[in-house]
Amino acid sequence: MDEMIKEENILKEIKEHFTTDIESSEIRRKNRIWIDIPVSKLTELLKFLKDKGYYHLSTITGLDEGEKLGAIYHITDKSILINIRVRVYKNDPKIPSIISIYPSATSYERELYDLFGIIIEGLPAGRNYPLPEGFPQGVHPLRKEVKLDELNKMLDEKCKEEK
Repeated sequence: MDEMIKEENILKEIKEHFTTDIESSEIRRKNRIWIDIPVSKLTELLKFLKDKGYYHLSTITGLDEGEKLGAIYHITDKSILINIRVRVYKNDPKIPSIISIYPSATSYERELYDLFGIIIEGLPAGRNYPLPEGFPQGVHPLRKEVKLDELNKMLDEKCKEEK
């Protein structure tokens, strides 16, 4: 465990700064930290980490957990990868944009909306990504309630209409 001193130190620093805001945290293995935090603290934590040298947003991963949708922000200083997970209820799926902190987040945030229906507050208007223009509005294909057979049928009908 001595080999994980860097991970323990950064996690200790985060816990000291965000005393009651950390829902859970874990060092899963060398160079990998997981933190669950309320969505209301997301931008504050990301600013804190960027100030500590975590300049690179690797990606944002969306997930559907049934009643809740989640997003995992993968932030690194090129040595330690910190995975920050936030969750929101499907009936109010709003997460603040982080492009003011990590400008590279734009396409990842568009992806969260297109594929999961997570509304990114503060994301400038732009084209769909990665779904094509004309994809059925309100259909978010990575949500668990979307059935592949129904989606294929809907897309087939749309293609026939366009011909």
